[in-house]
Amino acid sequence: MTRSTPDDEAFKRRVASEFTRARERARLKGFSMEDFVRKLGITRAAFHKHVTGKAIPSLRVLEKARRYWDVQLSYGELGNTYVKSKKKDPRQTEFQFSTVDISKDQIEIKRVSPKGEKAVEVLIRIDLSKSA
Repeated sequence: MTRSTPDDEAFKRRVASEFTRARERARLKGFSMEDFVRKLGITRAAFHKHVTGKAIPSLRVLEKARRYWDVQLSYGELGNTYVKSKKKDPRQTEFQFSTVDISKDQIEIKRVSPKGEKAVEVLIRIDLSKSA
């Protein structure tokens, strides 16, 4: 049996408090307990362990709690860095320009094609030589 450190116990108390508040916010918005725990990817029993201080949620659960229920918890030395944004696809390039001076007649959709089961590629041509 692993013993909890004082830091573990303090974190469990913060988790219990934050998860309880998040559950109440969700309830006021009309989400059932099943909806709430489903978004976290845990069971009702696991949620009970978290709010009673018997267990520490995984990083995956903490990330989902932040994403779906606005739970803000730092995790030890990781702080908030346990939530990482997805890496950008190196095949894609980001161009930044102002769209204020672009009108609808300057935009042409050249091609829309499926890319796998969950993605679509859209080829758009914007004629920047014309002024709006």
